[in-house]
Amino acid sequence: MQKGVPQVMDITSIRSVLHYLTKNILPTKFETAQQPEPNTIQLCFRGVDSQTWLEVSWNGESPRILKINKPEKIGRESTLSKQIRYGLRYMALISIDQDNFERVIKFGFAKKPGDEISKYLIFELMGKHSNIFYLDNKHKIIAVGKQIKSSQSSFRTILTGSIYSNPPVNFKKQPKEDETFQSWKESISTVPESLKYCLINTYQGVSPILTKQLEVVSNNIDSEIMEKNIEFISDANLKEIFKSWKIWINRFNNNNFNFSIFNNFFYCVWFFNKEVNYEKEIDLCTGLENYYDYYLKQKKFELLVKKIEGIIFKRTNNEKKNLNMQYDLLSKSENYEVYKEKADKIFSTNEIKKQDIIRGQKLYKKSKKLKRSRELIKERLNIYKHNLERLDEFTTLLENLNSLYQEELFAKIKLVEEILEEICNEFNINLKRQREDKKSSSEIQSSPIQVNTPGGLKLQIGRNMRQNDLISFKFSKKGDLWFHAQESPGSHVVLKSSSQAASEQDLQIAADLAALFSKAKRNIKVPINLVKVKDLQKIKKGGPGCVSFKSVEIIWGNPTRGEDYIKKLKTVI
Repeated sequence: MQKGVPQVMDITSIRSVLHYLTKNILPTKFETAQQPEPNTIQLCFRGVDSQTWLEVSWNGESPRILKINKPEKIGRESTLSKQIRYGLRYMALISIDQDNFERVIKFGFAKKPGDEISKYLIFELMGKHSNIFYLDNKHKIIAVGKQIKSSQSSFRTILTGSIYSNPPVNFKKQPKEDETFQSWKESISTVPESLKYCLINTYQGVSPILTKQLEVVSNNIDSEIMEKNIEFISDANLKEIFKSWKIWINRFNNNNFNFSIFNNFFYCVWFFNKEVNYEKEIDLCTGLENYYDYYLKQKKFELLVKKIEGIIFKRTNNEKKNLNMQYDLLSKSENYEVYKEKADKIFSTNEIKKQDIIRGQKLYKKSKKLKRSRELIKERLNIYKHNLERLDEFTTLLENLNSLYQEELFAKIKLVEEILEEICNEFNINLKRQREDKKSSSEIQSSPIQVNTPGGLKLQIGRNMRQNDLISFKFSKKGDLWFHAQESPGSHVVLKSSSQAASEQDLQIAADLAALFSKAKRNIKVPINLVKVKDLQKIKKGGPGCVSFKSVEIIWGNPTRGEDYIKKLKTVI
């Protein structure tokens, strides 16, 4: 992912969303609240003829407030969402307040429009210090996103039951539209740093992304002007930046906002289309929702993959360590005959003493113990070898996630979550899980890849252990054919040849895809096991997707050909 993506929501973006909300949802009736993630809450407001959902997150890496489409219903409720839902039931949202360049948003609720405010929701979207507060009419904290004890902060304690206090006062200078260039230059030139940090350290409301936006819209020859020391920037270039600075303040103060994408990965809410050559117009709230939905899912996917890779790496090292220990024990156990020969030699002598008998008996005992241990050690060796093979399979399944180019991020996330759950269940790994609706999570499961062969036969490809198991045993029929890379971890592939006879071309495509979805996919040719489904057997205690078979035919698969074929098809996920 591009560095700095998803973009942190700055005060300009927050102001643009609040401007929309003030115009469109005041007053509205509060309807419900739910908490899909530990640091995110979703709120629903109903107007006369419409329903509006908001998502507010106090996640330190990506604090935000967004208008969103109706989300999926969360089955299990968090304490915070319960308190807000029951406390604000039947109440009306009558005010939304946010002062100038402060990142504190205050929602005021009353029994009905025109009454005095009796409850507040306050959102502080300030980086790692972001938080949410639910207050009564006297600003007493009823519930809070994260509590801060006196041992954690000497400046500001945040506890339920205490009185809400405002965050620290921002002593930076407020941007003003009537400020002269000379005054602006003097203000930012106090400490000779890069132009970027001169602006950030001097004025309120300036974020790193805003400095990049000013740079993009200023049409400077030097595209890295913000990184230059202010002492080495000419007045002509500074005036270009100052001109953009004034435009930004004007649009901020007059709530003149417009969503656009620039530099491929970043968005702006105050550029006009002609300023960034952005032809496709999109609604501001829709643009923001789509942006964060995509990049936050992408980030979640990457974090899940890294977590699984970390588990596999750690577990592989442990299994290899245990395997080497068993090999050492096995090599030592091979000396059992030496101890027996020593004991035999003692008892074969003519003159034998009591201490010799005791020593001989100990040698016999040690010899028998080592001989018995060999079988146990060999069993353990097989277990550790099997575990390493399974870890190798999980690694291959993870690599195969990128073999589908048309797949939605949601489907990828679901799949990788299932792989994480499978590896944790198989190796008894306990992870901290956020609360979730067990019923809904069991109902919504990922599906195997399903494509059609040139002859019109259906072909299924498993992408995790559960799917491998399902397509090989539950979804298959006696006349179907099973494909898997020989002596290489990979996905199970089943050709539905029970409906009609498979042609040579159908068999070849199945073999090519089995090669593509295997660890050997970087080879030119891969030997593929072709087995009749009726000859497959599930290995007991081997874990999901572990199979054995008797009769097998070997055909050669070409991964490149398989990749070209799947690119041309619309897959049904």
